[in-house]
Amino acid sequence: MAILDEIYDATASGNYKNVVLLVQKAIEEKIPVQDIINKSLSKAMIDVGDKFGSGELYMPDMLLAAKAMKEAMNILKPLIKDDENVTERGTIVIGTVKGDLHDIGKNLVIVMAEGQGFKVIDLGIDVDYQKFVEAIKENNPQIVAFSGLLTTTLANIPNHIKAIKDAGYRDRVVLAVGGAPVTRDFADRYGIEIYSGDSAGAAKKFLKVVSKKY
Repeated sequence: MAILDEIYDATASGNYKNVVLLVQKAIEEKIPVQDIINKSLSKAMIDVGDKFGSGELYMPDMLLAAKAMKEAMNILKPLIKDDENVTERGTIVIGTVKGDLHDIGKNLVIVMAEGQGFKVIDLGIDVDYQKFVEAIKENNPQIVAFSGLLTTTLANIPNHIKAIKDAGYRDRVVLAVGGAPVTRDFADRYGIEIYSGDSAGAAKKFLKVVSKKY
């Protein structure tokens, strides 16, 4: 449908004002919410993420596309709850680790994950160890994701994992980690199953978790 292509283009180009009008028009035309998300929004964000990863696009482009996606999802979220054809893929608990106040990368991951149909519990920044434990207890997520931008605060991640283990929840969740100083070696050192250097890659790996292919 032409409207879905227009929503894709508006999202990919970061035209967040236009994407709101287009999504509203699509709803008026009775286009399924699932189609708006899967065939336009999420497809656009995955493509933008891939181009960002390859150097074709830059961070401002990614942030504008993420804003467009977020504006569209703000309209669609109330409809998702009432649409029996839309099923959540799973739940993710995410937060920036204790001592770290950065959230741009985390917020991009949230947008990408929501675009793929996940329910995301955002714990915010400078998250205490016990707050992750409480969020697991309350939300029963499949994935717990740590975000960190500072090398110094990465040292807190083992303490986060220990708190989850001590609470008896480690075997119930798949752990994920990301951020500029994070590497695959770092993730392996602490038994973290998912590492991604970018938000698009993280969303793809989240999908593999719920399909048991990670």
